[in-house]
Amino acid sequence: MKLMPTYSVAVYSAQKCLYFDSAEAVRFADLMPVSDDTIPDSHQLKSIQQTLSLESATSTSRIIVLVPDSWLSVSQHRIDHPISSSLLPLAALSYAVETTFSPPESVMFSYVQEALPAKHTQLTVFACSNEWAQQLLEPFQLLAKSCCMIPQGQWVDKKSRAYSWLLCTQCALSLYQPDKEKRKKARRLWGYLLLLSLLIHSVASVYFWTLQQHSEKALMTYQKTRLVQSDWVLAQEEGNIFSESVLGLVQALPKSARLGQFDGSASFVSFKMVLPKQELDLLLGRWQKQRPDWRWEIEQSPYYSSLTMNQEEVVGVSISVFEN
Repeated sequence: MKLMPTYSVAVYSAQKCLYFDSAEAVRFADLMPVSDDTIPDSHQLKSIQQTLSLESATSTSRIIVLVPDSWLSVSQHRIDHPISSSLLPLAALSYAVETTFSPPESVMFSYVQEALPAKHTQLTVFACSNEWAQQLLEPFQLLAKSCCMIPQGQWVDKKSRAYSWLLCTQCALSLYQPDKEKRKKARRLWGYLLLLSLLIHSVASVYFWTLQQHSEKALMTYQKTRLVQSDWVLAQEEGNIFSESVLGLVQALPKSARLGQFDGSASFVSFKMVLPKQELDLLLGRWQKQRPDWRWEIEQSPYYSSLTMNQEEVVGVSISVFEN
Protein backbone atom coordinates (compact mmCIF):
# COMPACT_ATOMS: atom_id res chain seq x y z
CA MET A 1 0.00 0.00 0.00
CA LYS A 2 1.47 3.33 -1.09
CA LEU A 3 1.59 6.00 1.60
CA MET A 4 0.05 9.35 0.73
CA PRO A 5 2.42 12.36 0.83
CA THR A 6 2.12 14.68 3.78
CA TYR A 7 1.79 17.68 1.48
CA SER A 8 1.64 18.62 -2.20
CA VAL A 9 3.78 21.12 -4.10
CA ALA A 10 2.74 23.67 -6.75
CA VAL A 11 5.54 25.13 -8.90
CA TYR A 12 5.15 28.45 -10.72
CA SER A 13 7.04 29.43 -13.86
CA ALA A 14 6.61 32.16 -16.47
CA GLN A 15 4.61 29.82 -18.74
CA LYS A 16 2.66 27.48 -16.48
CA CYS A 17 2.05 26.08 -13.01
CA LEU A 18 2.78 22.41 -12.23
CA TYR A 19 1.41 20.31 -9.39
CA PHE A 20 3.37 17.49 -7.68
CA ASP A 21 3.41 15.56 -4.49
CA SER A 22 6.36 16.23 -2.19
CA ALA A 23 8.49 13.28 -3.44
CA GLU A 24 8.06 14.26 -7.11
CA ALA A 25 8.93 17.88 -6.32
CA VAL A 26 12.28 16.75 -4.89
CA ARG A 27 13.04 14.67 -8.02
CA PHE A 28 12.18 17.56 -10.39
CA ALA A 29 14.06 20.19 -8.38
CA ASP A 30 16.80 20.46 -11.03
CA LEU A 31 14.20 21.41 -13.66
CA MET A 32 12.81 24.32 -11.66
CA PRO A 33 13.65 27.75 -13.10
CA VAL A 34 15.08 29.45 -10.04
CA SER A 35 15.68 32.68 -11.91
CA ASP A 36 13.01 33.99 -14.26
CA ASP A 37 13.28 37.66 -15.10
CA THR A 38 9.73 37.80 -16.42
CA ILE A 39 7.44 39.06 -13.66
CA PRO A 40 3.81 38.51 -14.65
CA ASP A 41 1.12 41.07 -14.14
CA SER A 42 -2.33 40.18 -12.87
CA HIS A 43 -3.67 39.10 -16.29
CA GLN A 44 -0.60 37.01 -17.06
CA LEU A 45 -0.82 35.39 -13.63
CA LYS A 46 -4.45 34.42 -14.31
CA SER A 47 -3.39 32.81 -17.59
CA ILE A 48 -0.62 30.88 -15.83
CA GLN A 49 -3.02 29.68 -13.16
CA GLN A 50 -5.47 28.46 -15.83
CA THR A 51 -2.85 25.97 -17.00
CA LEU A 52 -3.08 24.31 -13.59
CA SER A 53 -5.13 21.12 -13.64
CA LEU A 54 -6.46 20.34 -10.16
CA GLU A 55 -9.20 17.87 -11.12
CA SER A 56 -6.86 14.90 -10.75
CA ALA A 57 -4.90 16.43 -7.89
CA THR A 58 -4.17 14.22 -4.91
CA SER A 59 -6.35 14.99 -1.96
CA THR A 60 -4.26 16.81 0.62
CA SER A 61 -4.73 19.33 3.40
CA ARG A 62 -1.36 21.06 2.89
CA ILE A 63 0.15 22.69 -0.17
CA ILE A 64 3.52 24.38 -0.65
CA VAL A 65 3.64 26.95 -3.45
CA LEU A 66 7.10 27.48 -4.99
CA VAL A 67 7.61 30.89 -6.58
CA PRO A 68 10.59 32.02 -8.72
CA ASP A 69 12.96 34.23 -6.79
CA SER A 70 12.62 36.96 -9.42
CA TRP A 71 8.91 37.31 -8.60
CA LEU A 72 9.94 38.47 -5.14
CA SER A 73 12.10 41.24 -3.73
CA VAL A 74 15.37 39.56 -2.84
CA SER A 75 18.12 41.46 -1.03
CA GLN A 76 21.41 40.40 0.50
CA HIS A 77 23.09 42.27 3.35
CA ARG A 78 26.58 41.73 4.72
CA ILE A 79 26.72 42.35 8.47
CA ASP A 80 29.88 42.54 10.55
CA HIS A 81 28.40 40.62 13.46
CA PRO A 82 25.90 37.77 14.00
CA ILE A 83 22.33 38.77 14.77
CA SER A 84 20.64 37.06 17.68
CA SER A 85 17.64 34.87 16.94
CA SER A 86 15.34 37.21 18.89
CA LEU A 87 16.33 40.26 16.78
CA LEU A 88 16.67 38.47 13.44
CA PRO A 89 12.95 38.71 12.42
CA LEU A 90 12.92 42.45 13.17
CA ALA A 91 16.11 43.04 11.19
CA ALA A 92 14.74 41.07 8.22
CA LEU A 93 11.47 43.02 8.40
CA SER A 94 13.29 46.34 8.18
CA TYR A 95 15.10 45.21 5.00
CA ALA A 96 11.84 43.79 3.57
CA VAL A 97 10.01 47.08 4.11
CA GLU A 98 12.89 48.93 2.48
CA THR A 99 12.86 46.79 -0.68
CA THR A 100 9.06 46.41 -1.13
CA PHE A 101 8.09 49.98 -0.11
CA SER A 102 5.17 48.49 1.81
CA PRO A 103 4.09 49.07 5.42
CA PRO A 104 5.39 46.50 7.91
CA GLU A 105 1.94 45.02 8.59
CA SER A 106 1.41 44.12 4.90
CA VAL A 107 4.83 42.62 4.07
CA MET A 108 5.40 38.88 3.83
CA PHE A 109 9.03 37.82 4.11
CA SER A 110 11.45 35.06 4.95
CA TYR A 111 15.18 35.18 5.60
CA VAL A 112 18.35 33.13 5.74
CA GLN A 113 21.40 34.05 7.81
CA GLU A 114 24.72 32.55 6.67
CA ALA A 115 27.98 32.66 8.59
CA LEU A 116 30.99 34.28 6.86
CA PRO A 117 34.67 34.42 7.83
CA ALA A 118 35.82 36.83 10.55
CA LYS A 119 32.50 36.45 12.39
CA HIS A 120 30.63 38.26 9.62
CA THR A 121 27.20 37.14 8.43
CA GLN A 122 25.14 37.51 5.28
CA LEU A 123 21.42 38.03 5.66
CA THR A 124 19.29 37.15 2.61
CA VAL A 125 15.73 38.47 2.72
CA PHE A 126 12.87 37.33 0.42
CA ALA A 127 9.84 39.63 0.51
CA CYS A 128 6.66 40.63 -1.28
CA SER A 129 3.46 42.45 -0.48
CA ASN A 130 0.65 40.53 1.17
CA GLU A 131 -1.61 41.40 -1.79
CA TRP A 132 0.77 39.77 -4.29
CA ALA A 133 1.14 36.70 -2.07
CA GLN A 134 -2.64 36.25 -1.86
CA GLN A 135 -2.90 36.35 -5.68
CA LEU A 136 -0.29 33.60 -5.95
CA LEU A 137 -1.98 31.45 -3.28
CA GLU A 138 -5.58 32.02 -4.40
CA PRO A 139 -6.07 28.84 -6.54
CA PHE A 140 -4.88 26.59 -3.71
CA GLN A 141 -6.62 28.10 -0.69
CA LEU A 142 -9.89 26.36 -1.57
CA LEU A 143 -8.13 23.06 -2.23
CA ALA A 144 -6.18 22.78 1.02
CA LYS A 145 -6.57 23.95 4.60
CA SER A 146 -2.98 25.19 4.86
CA CYS A 147 -0.89 26.89 2.17
CA CYS A 148 2.56 28.38 2.40
CA MET A 149 4.80 30.07 -0.17
CA ILE A 150 8.54 29.37 -0.47
CA PRO A 151 11.12 30.88 -2.86
CA GLN A 152 12.28 28.28 -5.37
CA GLY A 153 15.90 29.08 -4.58
CA GLN A 154 15.49 27.88 -1.01
CA TRP A 155 13.72 24.71 -2.16
CA VAL A 156 16.44 23.84 -4.67
CA ASP A 157 19.10 24.35 -2.00
CA LYS A 158 17.31 21.70 0.05
CA LYS A 159 16.57 19.30 -2.82
CA SER A 160 18.70 16.47 -1.37
CA ARG A 161 15.81 15.28 0.77
CA ALA A 162 12.12 15.89 1.26
CA TYR A 163 11.50 18.25 4.13
CA SER A 164 8.79 17.87 6.71
CA TRP A 165 5.91 20.29 6.75
CA LEU A 166 7.24 21.92 9.91
CA LEU A 167 10.64 22.65 8.36
CA CYS A 168 9.00 23.98 5.21
CA THR A 169 6.82 26.40 7.13
CA GLN A 170 9.89 27.73 8.91
CA CYS A 171 11.36 29.00 5.61
CA ALA A 172 8.00 30.12 4.12
CA LEU A 173 7.07 33.76 3.64
CA SER A 174 4.90 35.10 6.44
CA LEU A 175 3.78 38.30 8.09
CA TYR A 176 5.80 39.70 10.98
CA GLN A 177 4.80 38.04 14.24
CA PRO A 178 6.29 39.90 17.23
CA ASP A 179 5.42 37.15 19.66
CA LYS A 180 6.66 34.27 17.47
CA GLU A 181 9.81 33.76 19.52
CA LYS A 182 7.78 33.99 22.71
CA ARG A 183 5.46 31.25 21.45
CA LYS A 184 8.46 29.10 20.54
CA LYS A 185 9.90 29.58 24.01
CA ALA A 186 6.50 28.89 25.55
CA ARG A 187 6.12 25.64 23.55
CA ARG A 188 9.66 24.64 24.50
CA LEU A 189 8.93 25.43 28.14
CA TRP A 190 5.71 23.40 28.04
CA GLY A 191 7.67 20.52 26.52
CA TYR A 192 10.21 20.69 29.34
CA LEU A 193 7.43 20.85 31.91
CA LEU A 194 5.74 17.84 30.33
CA LEU A 195 8.98 15.85 30.45
CA LEU A 196 9.55 16.96 34.04
CA SER A 197 6.00 15.96 34.93
CA LEU A 198 6.50 12.53 33.37
CA LEU A 199 9.80 12.14 35.22
CA ILE A 200 8.25 13.14 38.55
CA HIS A 201 5.29 10.83 37.92
CA SER A 202 7.63 7.93 37.13
CA VAL A 203 9.76 8.56 40.22
CA ALA A 204 6.63 8.90 42.35
CA SER A 205 5.24 5.64 40.94
CA VAL A 206 8.48 3.79 41.72
CA TYR A 207 8.60 5.37 45.19
CA PHE A 208 4.96 4.44 45.85
CA TRP A 209 5.57 0.86 44.71
CA THR A 210 8.67 0.60 46.94
CA LEU A 211 6.78 2.15 49.85
CA GLN A 212 3.92 -0.31 49.33
CA GLN A 213 6.35 -3.24 49.42
CA HIS A 214 7.92 -1.95 52.64
CA SER A 215 4.47 -1.33 54.10
CA GLU A 216 3.38 -4.88 53.37
CA LYS A 217 6.54 -6.26 54.98
CA ALA A 218 6.10 -3.97 57.99
CA LEU A 219 2.45 -5.08 58.30
CA MET A 220 3.45 -8.75 58.29
CA THR A 221 6.12 -8.07 60.92
CA TYR A 222 3.61 -6.12 63.00
CA GLN A 223 1.06 -8.94 62.79
CA LYS A 224 3.67 -11.48 63.89
CA THR A 225 4.70 -9.22 66.78
CA ARG A 226 1.08 -8.74 67.79
CA LEU A 227 0.57 -12.51 67.76
CA VAL A 228 3.58 -13.03 70.04
CA GLN A 229 2.42 -10.20 72.30
CA SER A 230 -1.06 -11.67 72.48
CA ASP A 231 0.34 -15.03 73.56
CA TRP A 232 2.51 -13.33 76.18
CA VAL A 233 -0.38 -11.18 77.44
CA LEU A 234 -2.60 -14.26 77.64
CA ALA A 235 0.03 -16.09 79.68
CA GLN A 236 0.41 -13.05 81.93
CA GLU A 237 -3.34 -12.79 82.41
CA GLU A 238 -3.56 -16.46 83.33
CA GLY A 239 -0.76 -15.94 85.88
CA ASN A 240 -2.46 -12.84 87.23
CA ILE A 241 -5.71 -14.76 87.74
CA PHE A 242 -3.94 -17.24 89.99
CA SER A 243 -2.10 -14.52 91.94
CA GLU A 244 -5.27 -12.47 92.33
CA SER A 245 -7.14 -15.53 93.60
CA VAL A 246 -4.52 -16.13 96.32
CA LEU A 247 -4.47 -12.44 97.12
CA GLY A 248 -8.22 -12.49 97.56
CA LEU A 249 -7.85 -15.17 100.24
CA VAL A 250 -5.10 -13.24 102.00
CA GLN A 251 -7.09 -10.00 102.03
CA ALA A 252 -9.73 -11.74 104.15
CA LEU A 253 -7.29 -12.30 107.05
CA PRO A 254 -8.65 -11.65 110.57
CA LYS A 255 -7.51 -8.62 112.52
CA SER A 256 -5.26 -10.74 114.68
CA ALA A 257 -3.13 -11.73 111.66
CA ARG A 258 -0.35 -9.58 110.24
CA LEU A 259 0.88 -10.09 106.66
CA GLY A 260 4.62 -9.64 106.29
CA GLN A 261 5.47 -10.52 102.68
CA PHE A 262 3.67 -11.51 99.45
CA ASP A 263 5.35 -12.70 96.20
CA GLY A 264 3.53 -14.07 93.17
CA SER A 265 4.21 -15.48 89.69
CA ALA A 266 2.22 -17.29 86.99
CA SER A 267 1.70 -20.53 88.96
CA PHE A 268 3.36 -19.92 92.30
CA VAL A 269 2.61 -17.61 95.27
CA SER A 270 4.35 -17.34 98.64
CA PHE A 271 3.57 -15.13 101.58
CA LYS A 272 4.48 -14.81 105.24
CA MET A 273 2.37 -13.76 108.18
CA VAL A 274 2.16 -13.77 111.95
CA LEU A 275 -1.04 -14.84 113.70
CA PRO A 276 -2.31 -16.94 116.63
CA LYS A 277 -1.86 -20.68 116.20
CA GLN A 278 -5.56 -21.27 116.56
CA GLU A 279 -6.43 -18.78 113.83
CA LEU A 280 -3.85 -20.37 111.53
CA ASP A 281 -5.44 -23.81 111.85
CA LEU A 282 -8.87 -22.38 111.07
CA LEU A 283 -7.59 -20.42 108.04
CA LEU A 284 -5.67 -23.33 106.55
CA GLY A 285 -8.64 -25.63 106.93
CA ARG A 286 -10.95 -23.15 105.23
CA TRP A 287 -8.47 -22.33 102.39
CA GLN A 288 -7.69 -25.95 101.58
CA LYS A 289 -11.37 -26.71 101.52
CA GLN A 290 -12.02 -23.78 99.10
CA ARG A 291 -9.05 -24.67 96.84
CA PRO A 292 -8.52 -28.40 96.95
CA ASP A 293 -6.82 -28.25 93.52
CA TRP A 294 -3.94 -26.14 94.87
CA ARG A 295 -0.87 -27.58 96.55
CA TRP A 296 -0.03 -26.01 99.87
CA GLU A 297 3.36 -26.02 101.58
CA ILE A 298 3.42 -24.61 105.12
CA GLU A 299 6.37 -23.83 107.37
CA GLN A 300 5.67 -22.45 110.78
CA SER A 301 7.75 -21.55 113.80
CA PRO A 302 7.00 -20.04 117.20
CA TYR A 303 6.90 -16.30 117.26
CA TYR A 304 8.16 -14.49 120.36
CA SER A 305 7.40 -10.90 121.23
CA SER A 306 7.00 -8.79 124.35
CA LEU A 307 3.44 -8.15 123.26
CA THR A 308 2.56 -11.83 123.12
CA MET A 309 3.87 -12.90 126.53
CA ASN A 310 1.27 -14.50 128.84
CA GLN A 311 -1.13 -14.62 125.92
CA GLU A 312 -2.20 -17.26 123.40
CA GLU A 313 0.41 -18.95 121.24
CA VAL A 314 1.48 -16.92 118.20
CA VAL A 315 3.35 -18.41 115.26
CA GLY A 316 5.19 -17.10 112.24
CA VAL A 317 4.20 -19.02 109.14
CA SER A 318 5.53 -19.15 105.57
CA ILE A 319 3.00 -20.50 103.06
CA SER A 320 3.75 -21.49 99.45
CA VAL A 321 0.85 -22.16 97.08
CA PHE A 322 1.23 -23.97 93.72
CA GLU A 323 -1.34 -24.19 90.95
CA ASN A 324 -1.67 -27.74 89.67
